[in-house]
Amino acid sequence: MSNNLKVVPFDRNAAYMHHRAMKNRREQNIVDALELMRHAVERSPENREYRLDLAELYCEMGCHEQSNRLLLDMLAEGDAPAECYYGLALNRLGMNDTDGARRALALYQKMAPNGSHVADVRRLAGELEIYNAMNRPLSRKLYRAARVSATACECMRENDFERAKRLFERSLQLKPGQRESRALYAMTLKMLNMDAEAVREARQACGGFMPSVRALCVAAQVLNMSGLEAEGRALVRKAIEERPEGLEMRMLLYTLGEMGMDAEAAECARQALQETPYDRGLLHILAVASQKSGQNIARAKRCYLRILRIDPEDSVAGYYLDAAERNALDAGVLHYAYQVPEEECRQRMEYIAHNLVSDVDEIQRRWSQDSTFRNLLKWAATADDGQFQRAAMTAMAAIPDEDAEGTLRELLSRSDMPLELKLHASMLLRLRSADMRRMLPPDVDEVDGLLPDDDMILRDMPVGQRQLVRFASEVLEERSGFSSTAALALTWQAYRGLRGMRCDPLMRTEAAAAALLYCYSTLHGKKVGIARLAKEFGCTQRQLIYFARRMADVLNRGGRTTDETH
Repeated sequence: MSNNLKVVPFDRNAAYMHHRAMKNRREQNIVDALELMRHAVERSPENREYRLDLAELYCEMGCHEQSNRLLLDMLAEGDAPAECYYGLALNRLGMNDTDGARRALALYQKMAPNGSHVADVRRLAGELEIYNAMNRPLSRKLYRAARVSATACECMRENDFERAKRLFERSLQLKPGQRESRALYAMTLKMLNMDAEAVREARQACGGFMPSVRALCVAAQVLNMSGLEAEGRALVRKAIEERPEGLEMRMLLYTLGEMGMDAEAAECARQALQETPYDRGLLHILAVASQKSGQNIARAKRCYLRILRIDPEDSVAGYYLDAAERNALDAGVLHYAYQVPEEECRQRMEYIAHNLVSDVDEIQRRWSQDSTFRNLLKWAATADDGQFQRAAMTAMAAIPDEDAEGTLRELLSRSDMPLELKLHASMLLRLRSADMRRMLPPDVDEVDGLLPDDDMILRDMPVGQRQLVRFASEVLEERSGFSSTAALALTWQAYRGLRGMRCDPLMRTEAAAAALLYCYSTLHGKKVGIARLAKEFGCTQRQLIYFARRMADVLNRGGRTTDETH
C-alpha cells in the first residue's frame, strides 16, 4: 500500500476546480483544464480572476470568440481590469483584425500606463506599426490599384460580375503585376462565360519566381471549371508544396474540397491541426475529408467530440456527432464549410421561424427554458442567410436577458459582421431603453467595428462639415488617446438629418465642433468641462453653451427645437 495518500475534498468548490484547472494547464492537458476552469467560473461567476484565466485559456486555444465574450462581459460590468483590453488585442490579432488590435492596445496603455503588460503592449504596438508600414503600398499608383481591386472584390460578392470585370481591368492597367487580382479577374471572366480569356488570365496569374498561394488556388479553380482538371490539380499541388499557413491554408483547403481532392485535404488539415489543435473549422474539415476519402468514421467522431468538449453549446458539431453515432453521415451532402447540410438548415430555419411568431414574453420564456431554441437562435445569428441572421439578432435584442445581451455584445464586436445588422440591433436595443454603456462598453462601439470606416462616411459630406468633424476627432484623440471620427460624423449627420432643411444656427466651426464633441461625450456618459473644452477649441464658453444646447435639443427632441415647441 502506498504511503503517498491524496486527500480529495467532498465539496469540490470553485477554488478546488480552479486549482485543478491550473495544474492540468501546466501539464498541457488543455481540454481538461478548460472544462475544469469553466466549472470554476460557473460556481463563482463573480470571481474576475477565474474569468480572466478562462478568457486567457480560450485565447491560447485559438477560441477567440469565446474569449472575447468573457472579456466584453467584464468590460460591460464597469470597473473592469485593463487586462481585458490586452486580451481583446490578442484575440483580434488571432482573428487578423490588426486595426482592432492596435486600438485595444492603445486603450490598455491609456487605462494602465504602468500596468504589468505595458512592455508587451509597447512591443506589440511597435510590431503592428512595422507590419502596417511594410504592407503599405510603395507608390500612389499601387495603392490606387489595390483600392480598385478591393472594390472589384465587393462587386464579386454581390454577383455584379460585369462591374467587377471593368474594375479589375482598370486595376491591372495601373499595376499589371498583381497576380492575385489577375487570378480573380480570371474567375470573373469565367463567371461571364468568357472561357478562353479566363484560362489565359489564369495561366498568366501563376507566373513569376515566387508563386502566390492565393493566386494558385483561384487559378486552379478556374482551370478546373474550364475542364482542364489535370492542369488545375498540378497548380494545387504546387500550392501544397509552399506549406501555407493561416488564411492561405484555409483557401487551399477550400480549393481542395471544391476540386474533390479529399485525401490531400485530410492530410493538409491534419498538418494544420498540429499548429492549432483546437480549431473547430479545421477539425470539421478533417472529419469531412476523412469521410469523403473513405476513412473510418471513428476519426470524424473524435473530431466532433473535441469540438463539443471545447464548446458544449455548438449545435453544428452536435448535429454531426449525432449523425456519426447513428452511422448516418452521408459523404455526398457533407461540405467543408462549417455549417449543417442544406436539409437540416431548412428544418432549423422553419423551427426558428415558427417560434419567433410569438410575442416577446413568450420568446423570452423559450430562451430561458428551452436550450434547443437558445442554441439554434445563436446559430442563426452567425448563419449565411442574412434574413435569418437579422431575425435572430432582432429577437436577442428584444430579450432583456444577460445571456442574450452577452451573445449580442460579442456579435456586435466582430469586424466581419455586416454593418447594417449591427446598426439594426443597436437601434432595437435603444428602443427598448437598454443601457448602451453596458451593452457596448466604453469605447468598444467605436473601436471594434460597429461603425464604418472614416473614409466611407466622410466622403459624402461637404468639405466644411468634414473639417468640423475631423477637428472634433483630433481634440478627442488628444484627450483620450483614441479616435472616433466615424461616431462623431454619425452624430453630426443625425443632428443635420433631424433638423431638416431649416436654417442652421451653428455657423462657427470652432464652436460647432466643440458642441459636437460635448454632445457625443454626454451621450456616452462622459463628463466634459465647458471651460476646458472652449479653450481647446478656441471659442467662448457662451458660444459653446448656446451651440451645445441647440444641438442637444434637436437630438433629444427628434428635430423640434426649443423655439418651435413653445
